[in-house]
This record gives sequence, C-alpha cells and structure tokens, in this order.
Amino acid sequence: MTPSATRYSVRVLELFRALPGAGALNGISGDIATGESMALDRNAWVRFEARVAGGRIVECRFLAWGCPHVLAAAALAAGWLAGEAGEPAARCAAASLARELDVPAEKMGRLLVVEDAGRALLADAARVQ
Repeated sequence: MTPSATRYSVRVLELFRALPGAGALNGISGDIATGESMALDRNAWVRFEARVAGGRIVECRFLAWGCPHVLAAAALAAGWLAGEAGEPAARCAAASLARELDVPAEKMGRLLVVEDAGRALLADAARVQ
C-alpha cells in the first residue's frame, strides 16, 4: 500500500469518528428500501437501509465494513441520500465521494462499493414508492 492510501483527510477522520447514520433502521415501520454491495477482495461491504415516504427517502442508515475511507463515504452518502435536493445517484457517485473526502485514487474501487450500494438502494426505493 502506498503512503497516500493510508492518509486520511480531516473530513474522513471527522466522519469516521462520529459515523453519523450508522446502524440499522430497527423498529421503523412503513416503506423500507435497502441496497447492498460488497467486494471482499477490496475489503469493503456496505448496506443502506432507508425509510421512504411520499416518493422520497426521508431517513437513511448504513452498516459497513472496511477502512476509514469506506465508512466515512458510507456515512456521507447516507446523509446525502436522505431527503436532499438534486440528483440522488450523483450524490452517492464514487467520484463525488472521492472529491468531498479527498480519497486517494488507489481507494476508488472501495468507493465504487459505496456507489453500488447507493444505486441499489435508489432502485429499491423506486420499487416501494
């Protein structure tokens, strides 16, 4: 692993320490959507769970396994996916996450796992509308 692959931006460390949105939607009733992706060869697994109301995601949580970049990206994507304006798929795109978190190019494969889980969530959310 190169030195740049192990450095973490201030934003990554901030999200990794707090992990906003971490955990399952236990005890939540209503329309629930899920999206999951994994690449164990990249040491990454992400599952999003979201409550859908009125055709939009109003709450999004995540479970994840991986390095601090993966967990920070999942936390950021969960926040972006929950009820914000704009194009949801663009918000969870690996390129957007990498820019926001200053993730080195060597870690893009792991961010693609977050993106795939987000896209799967959006597809399932469209189903439950």
